[in-house]
Amino acid sequence: MHDTKLNYTKQIEVSANAQRVFSALTDKLHLWWGKVKDANFEANGYFTIQFENGYWWTFKIVAFLPNKKIIWKCVEGEPEFNKEWIGHILHWEVEEIDNTKTIINFRQIGLTPDINCYETCSNTWDKFLVEDLKSFLNTGVIN
Repeated sequence: MHDTKLNYTKQIEVSANAQRVFSALTDKLHLWWGKVKDANFEANGYFTIQFENGYWWTFKIVAFLPNKKIIWKCVEGEPEFNKEWIGHILHWEVEEIDNTKTIINFRQIGLTPDINCYETCSNTWDKFLVEDLKSFLNTGVIN
């Protein structure tokens, strides 16, 4: 079992309400993260995210509480590099401060320093979360 203190975590504050944040984590995921296919954004639904480099993952949505929390479990991935993600649990917690500010807490259970992709994956998450998602929610565009 992985030490939960070592799992990748990131907190960002954005200039958007919780409803807009939740939309960015579901039906607008393709606008800041990657190409989405076969998406069914509800409890027990699935979606696949694909990237230009050929990498892809399929996630099952294990918890879905609109405007509050969504939890994904990685159930498939390709190529070999990404198979480390299978079984990882990705937690998104959305806490609206007021109608114009929201805190997003992200945690990937399993993305720890002892796996091969940790450095690459954590740096990539930093870019996607701190630059792309935050920019998308603050301005409507990605830097």
